Amino acid sequence: DNAEIEKILLEEHEKETHHRRGLRDKRQQSQEKNVIVKVSKKQIEELSKNAKSSSKKSVSSRSEPFNLKSSDPIYSNQYGKFFEITPKKNPQLQDLDIFVNYVEIKEGSLWLPHYNSRAIVIVTVNEGKGDFELVGQRNENQQGLREEDDEEEEQREEETKNQVQSYKAKLTPGDVFVIPAGHPVAVRASSNLNLLGFGINAENNQRNFLAGEEDNVISQIQKQVKDLTFPGSAQEVDRLLENQKQSYFANAQPQQRETRSQEIKEHLYSILGAF
Repeated sequence: DNAEIEKILLEEHEKETHHRRGLRDKRQQSQEKNVIVKVSKKQIEELSKNAKSSSKKSVSSRSEPFNLKSSDPIYSNQYGKFFEITPKKNPQLQDLDIFVNYVEIKEGSLWLPHYNSRAIVIVTVNEGKGDFELVGQRNENQQGLREEDDEEEEQREEETKNQVQSYKAKLTPGDVFVIPAGHPVAVRASSNLNLLGFGINAENNQRNFLAGEEDNVISQIQKQVKDLTFPGSAQEVDRLLENQKQSYFANAQPQQRETRSQEIKEHLYSILGAF
């Protein structure tokens, strides 16, 4: 009858449900057993190769950190070291058009006067104390603030614009200063001094030194120009440059008995005195 048929169908349904549940439990147990698997060294090497060849390689490599001191310093001697990474050396800096540098100046030493042709450099003092000197146009921070109708006053202002003056300041940890492009700067360390710099407009920038034996742009100036530009004769300027044997970094604490040497080094530190 109908009751008997329904009973048989219900029993068959229960058997089918029980069978499916059993299969599911077996699969789950099998998966749980395989959660921890043993991988051979060869399999690991193959996986590593595949990971390195993925399309994300270029993205990850561009975002990797870099160590400024991992390569040899650009300038180095017993008085200091200068490390720098430029956009040419690191693709991360290309889109930003910046360079990053790190300077170590030993106590009593001088980072010789120099200027950047294009880059504006923001410098922070990480450690140590010292002082710096920067040369700029006289009253350049007031240019354009007012207009004068008097021709004589305008002429006087124009003459003032062509004059330069020295800006000096003490350096302590945490200080930040800016070096505009084309402005000569020198830094002297009263204790071991560490500086971190970020240069904006880094592409095609050139760092030109105004003192020292190497990379000295003044030594490349013609004799006639030296006679017109510097106090004294061109021979005296050349003699001063020849007496400075260090490059990039120099001793800023000469012996008292070396009177002439002391005058030379003080002259080199005072950038304004060199013009």
